Amino acid sequence: MEKEPFANSTVLLFDTKLYVRKQTRSILNIVGFWKIEECESVDDVRLALSSRRFDLAIFAVLDRDDGVSGLVSDVRRFRCGDDPFLPIILSSWDARLGLVRSIIDAGADDFLAHPFSTTDLADRIYAIVSNRKPFIVSEEYFGPDRRTADARGNDAGSVEVPNALQARVEGRPELGPSSDFIESSLSQLRLVKMRNIARRIWAMADVLYKAHNDPSLPDWIERDLLQILKSGRKLHESIQPREVEQLGSLCDTVMQTANRLRTETPSEKDLELLERSALALRVASQLGGDSADAANEISSALAGIRGKHNELIKSVIG
Repeated sequence: MEKEPFANSTVLLFDTKLYVRKQTRSILNIVGFWKIEECESVDDVRLALSSRRFDLAIFAVLDRDDGVSGLVSDVRRFRCGDDPFLPIILSSWDARLGLVRSIIDAGADDFLAHPFSTTDLADRIYAIVSNRKPFIVSEEYFGPDRRTADARGNDAGSVEVPNALQARVEGRPELGPSSDFIESSLSQLRLVKMRNIARRIWAMADVLYKAHNDPSLPDWIERDLLQILKSGRKLHESIQPREVEQLGSLCDTVMQTANRLRTETPSEKDLELLERSALALRVASQLGGDSADAANEISSALAGIRGKHNELIKSVIG
């Protein structure tokens, strides 16, 4: 790393309060940043992101309805700017847990409560350079995986993504947000999303199956079946045309079963059918793995289910 690693790094700084913006700019100067563009409104930020790329963004949050959470969400979902993996730090004078959680859930890398010191901000920035969290995606969230490294373990559910700041600081353009790297990361994250949704569908189906003798089941089964249908629709949105005959067919079976159970009193066998079909969907959605092994796992998962579902096994494996 060069002596002044941040000298050529570009920062987009947003704060509606001029004096606070200047204070943050001064801290950034001390850390070593000089190429800083200031914005005083969310609209200005959107305009800046539409016209050029930045290596780091620091946005101030006033409350849940100030537009910053929506801005971060739009950046992550490629609806604002052309780098969905832009490193983003949020700051706020309001450190109440509810607000912090809501703005972090938008997909920012980190959060700082005012007043913060030069060391506080520098530590966050260096962490993005040298130890940025990989990204994860689910039905509702797209952003850094906030689990610890130990919790992540060997889980294939998170993806190393482009890091504009690291690329600039270390002089390694291959780490930056090139179109190829962005496309590759998004492709991997699509698979992660399908895996996570399928896992959630199975978890709900498993709870229903295990509760078949629970006298309170009629009070809440409708809620869970509706959630399975909602998740199934989300999964379908992530399936590409070439996968429709495979994952799409299996997902359809789960949804059709869930829909049918909404109109009748389900038996234990009905709930078992839902759970095992959902398990097969989960197995089929796993990242990596040998197709022969997957075929065996799906066959085992669907053992005992009506013969027509054997065709679904073939459609998943091919």
